[in-house]
Amino acid sequence: MRASDGETAYFRSYRGTIPDMLVNCFHTLTGFAFLLLLAGSAQAYDAENLVVARQGSMPVIFAVPHDGVDPVPGVPPRSQGTTVRDLNSRVLAERAADLIEKRTGKRPYLVVAKFSRKFVDANRAEHEALESPEALPAYRAYHVHLAAFIAEVRQRYPGGALLIDVHGQASDAGTVFRGTRNGWTVKSLVARHGEAAILGEASLIGPFQAAGWQVHPTEPGAKEHTKYNGGNTVFAYGSNNPQGIDAIQLEFGKSMRDDPRAAEAFADAVISFERKYLSDSK
Repeated sequence: MRASDGETAYFRSYRGTIPDMLVNCFHTLTGFAFLLLLAGSAQAYDAENLVVARQGSMPVIFAVPHDGVDPVPGVPPRSQGTTVRDLNSRVLAERAADLIEKRTGKRPYLVVAKFSRKFVDANRAEHEALESPEALPAYRAYHVHLAAFIAEVRQRYPGGALLIDVHGQASDAGTVFRGTRNGWTVKSLVARHGEAAILGEASLIGPFQAAGWQVHPTEPGAKEHTKYNGGNTVFAYGSNNPQGIDAIQLEFGKSMRDDPRAAEAFADAVISFERKYLSDSK
């Protein structure tokens, strides 16, 4: 069953797309109005308890959509689509965030889906993300927070900002795959700084390679792996959209996600990237 089947009047009244949410949420979803959005009369659970959203102090946002374990009350598991967990992707993101704060005094924004991918896939468009309308509040809670943070960093850091969508992959345990729809979701970044900003030693994936991990792609002009070239999150919020920011999906191998050395490389990557490409942010 698609999300539109059997929707309540509440859900029918709020069917904006993710870009619509991105444009409007920072200005409109505050205080009581924000709570009303997430608390329709048909909702049998508090969707806010299924999402972690932490304010940051630098122009970088970490999103972690697939490491949740919590069920969504009243929602059966999905019968279609990928449902496996990106185990320890949250651990990796939080370790890197802690290291960045320890070294710089600044911390990335963080949005984590605590709900399991078995019930909702936060990295899909709404009509593909769930099979039960009761799952909509959880999905929208995640994206309302993410959209609000993006709107905030756009306003707060006019020099540029970066969304990093943190995932796990099982194809190669020691490799991190970059996903930008082959440069499309970092359109603004590449226009300002060229391909060196997304490939090579001065890019976000450069410090991983310097630390001994494998990265993909590696050659100038090379295409990204078709399986890991960027999902809905980077496409919906990337700089290919007028109200977006540069967005990169990183798919980490299994052996990297619970390895403190990978977290160190991740922190190094974000710190050096911010200094080189976002240093004029205020």
